[in-house]
Amino acid sequence: MRTVIIGGGSLDMDVAEALIDEDDDTTIIAADRGLDYCRLLHIKPFMAIGDFDSVSKSTRDLLDSFEQDEVKVVRLNPVKDDSDLEAALNYVLCNTIQGDIYLLGATGSRLDHVLGNLSLLALAARHDRHCYMVDRTNRIRLIRAGETVLIKKNEQYGKYVSLLPVFGKCEGVRATGVYYPLDNAVIGDGKSYFTLTISNEITSSIASFSVATGSLILIESKD
Repeated sequence: MRTVIIGGGSLDMDVAEALIDEDDDTTIIAADRGLDYCRLLHIKPFMAIGDFDSVSKSTRDLLDSFEQDEVKVVRLNPVKDDSDLEAALNYVLCNTIQGDIYLLGATGSRLDHVLGNLSLLALAARHDRHCYMVDRTNRIRLIRAGETVLIKKNEQYGKYVSLLPVFGKCEGVRATGVYYPLDNAVIGDGKSYFTLTISNEITSSIASFSVATGSLILIESKD
């Protein structure tokens, strides 16, 4: 069982279709303009949540019919402290207890939204849930303190792997099975090289990434 939340950022339809078709036991939730994408993909979501200020008029006109078609619609006040995507994620975290979570339409040209959405990975981690942001060229996840992430070379999402200390100092950073290995490294302390851990490459059949203290963003990139 897993949950796919479709947001209003950039979305490659092929990526969405492949991810949704990969597993029949998938719950789809549309966050605001993500409902437009659901309509274009001919997907009936389990739920639509948002203030719906960004959806197209044709989709907005369908909201009432969605409710009649057993789609749960949660209408939010546009004056609020969280984004529609965060509200959707909070719903999932409060109403489900297991399964990976995928955020689609969480990247795009609005850099403020992209950076804010990265923090949602930490929100999911606090609930002991694995969460991924996926677009056409990137798959992004969080590595928590004490956690080890393994990536098989034949299953990696693209060619490059980067580690970013977005949330502050990270100690005991290790990376094995890669072109530039790390052993008990410290990054994000304001003293080390800021781009040291960008654009690594997997050289073994399996690569391993871990951090002793702090939280790392791991990005697999195709270009």
